[in-house]
Amino acid sequence: MSILNLLTLFAFIALNLDIIFQIIRVRKTKSSKDLSLLGLIIRFIAIIIILIKYIALRDTTLVLGQALIAVTFTIYFSLAILYFFRRKKLR
Repeated sequence: MSILNLLTLFAFIALNLDIIFQIIRVRKTKSSKDLSLLGLIIRFIAIIIILIKYIALRDTTLVLGQALIAVTFTIYFSLAILYFFRRKKLR
């Protein structure tokens, strides 16, 4: 693995850690009140499009990194939607 691929992998890990910290925050506060649902939807679509592009390029490092982001962001997005609808239901 080249240095650039290794650095790219570390960058993907750092991005995933950021998403994991957000998951922990949403889970701990049990609230997605301060999140933009539209923003999350746009980001989720962009992650999937980029993943498809990396698969087409057949770059293993990029595919693995983006797939990891897709998985962690899906968890984050799911929690945000769950708490969003729970908040709406309580009103």
